[in-house]
Amino acid sequence: MTVQLKQKPLHRRLLPAGDLSARGLWLAACAIAAFKIVLCSRQMVHAFPDASPIDDELMLNLAKSITAGSWLGEYGWLTLGKHSFYALWLALMNGLHLNVIVGGQLLFAAGCFVLLFALRPVMRTAWARLFVFAAVLYAPASWAQYTLRVYRDNIYPSLVLLALSGLLGAFVRVRQPPRRALPYLIIAGLSLAAAWLCHEDSALLLPFVACGAAVYAAALFCGRDITRRGARLALLLVPLAVWAGGIAAWCGVNAGRYGRFIVSDFTSREFEDAMGALARACPDAQRRYVLVPRSTRYALYEVSPTFALLRDTLETKPMYTAYGNPKEGEFNSGGIHWALRRAAWLAGFYDTAQTAEAFWRAVADEINAACDAGLVPAGPRQSGIFAPVKPEYIFPTLGKFLEEIRVLLLFEQTDPRAPLTWATQERLADWDSYTHCTSSGSAIPYTDIPYYPPSAHAAYAVLDCIAWIQRVLLWPMLALAAVWLRRFVPRFVRAVRQKELTPPLAGGMLLLGFFLTGLLRMAAIAYLMAVSMSIGISLMYLSAACAPMLAFLACASALWAEQRFCPAPEEPGRAFGARAL
Repeated sequence: MTVQLKQKPLHRRLLPAGDLSARGLWLAACAIAAFKIVLCSRQMVHAFPDASPIDDELMLNLAKSITAGSWLGEYGWLTLGKHSFYALWLALMNGLHLNVIVGGQLLFAAGCFVLLFALRPVMRTAWARLFVFAAVLYAPASWAQYTLRVYRDNIYPSLVLLALSGLLGAFVRVRQPPRRALPYLIIAGLSLAAAWLCHEDSALLLPFVACGAAVYAAALFCGRDITRRGARLALLLVPLAVWAGGIAAWCGVNAGRYGRFIVSDFTSREFEDAMGALARACPDAQRRYVLVPRSTRYALYEVSPTFALLRDTLETKPMYTAYGNPKEGEFNSGGIHWALRRAAWLAGFYDTAQTAEAFWRAVADEINAACDAGLVPAGPRQSGIFAPVKPEYIFPTLGKFLEEIRVLLLFEQTDPRAPLTWATQERLADWDSYTHCTSSGSAIPYTDIPYYPPSAHAAYAVLDCIAWIQRVLLWPMLALAAVWLRRFVPRFVRAVRQKELTPPLAGGMLLLGFFLTGLLRMAAIAYLMAVSMSIGISLMYLSAACAPMLAFLACASALWAEQRFCPAPEEPGRAFGARAL
């Protein structure tokens, strides 16, 4: 009697013999994440008492108001001055008695976990997904010094990663039952809302949302044997509804408290119109880093009675010192907005949200009317807080963009050690108590030598070592991503034409969208640094681009490895070089 052994399916024979099970993948990912969180728990917070009234100190004060049950506190020029979701996050961490640094690391790990499971329809092996998870989780930018500040960039990169990963996870499940995509859509909607409420430049995520939805629709209508296409297309409304609902809820609380249904009066229509009117006037007098020169301001005082009310509170040496150059009597482009708002507050126009709204609306209307009447030289009407684009800004922007590339490629500014905090013991105790952290202090009183406990030194040494491993791995990942991309794009185009767009192909295009989203942010920040902010390139401003771009490189490398060593079942024995995905 002959016993015939059951042969394993082809795809099981092609996969590595030691591929992880679902349970093994989960346990390995949890262990990797726990190790990083333990390391980062030894980091110390970099406090800014009395030195960051519109940044760290503002967020901490707003969080204390939330904890006290008075939302963002009494209305003033700073109350709605920024998108302040981070203040709510701080209040949550305080309520949970959780270290703020650890809380930020947990949120970033959550984004990496969502990415890990989102990639399942794109990658066949658990080892490949685990590699991507570890590469992104241990991105040196995730423990850099900017993350140690009590500021919104501590969590904003995590929110961006969660939003992009959630959309990826939903869009590559186009052929699965809708209930499989629903959790990812909800995560994406919540993360988009939180990111929008956390930072003013979250509009940079909109191109990915639009293009990602287009890829999803293409996969939906190009795929075969997909039923109920209309219902599946309607799933796109889920993240949009959650996103809009989260923003509306925030605006509703502001309306109940301050009488204005807005996220922030810094990004309100009337303030952007007023800044656009100021930037419109006397365009020939503008130059890099000086959006509204002194000569322009004095010309506008003569034609706008409302704007002239700021003259006595704006044109002072303390204001020049805080927001510009006291020797020249100029305000830099990055500080003019805050100088104007503070001057308006000192002049009594921030008693209520309504008086502030009326004031800036009057400034915008009067200056625009003067410009239209030819009372002052003027360019076309505009609205917004940034400098208008001019040809002479192109080369400085390109220079800043090249500096950004250097910072990212070399993993600069990723030291995990908090700089020394200069503040009184009472102020430090207040910050440490609320954040449940330990501020960086001096090893020797009255010196600038920082003190780190032995356990922190050990953790920093491990993080430094991991950063160097990432520096080495980055270059082969760049090379492999280029090879993968060169073959992927023609295959994607051919699949769309033949109406055979599979989830792995759609996922590859969405991952490319991760990288392009990072490039878009880099370009926007390069322009900002070249025209408005006369400071060096800071990793903090690029942080939201780091994880998505690294995710793309890691995924492309892993996909190359899968196709090189583990070809797809429909192409047995074919190496990646033979036009495989």
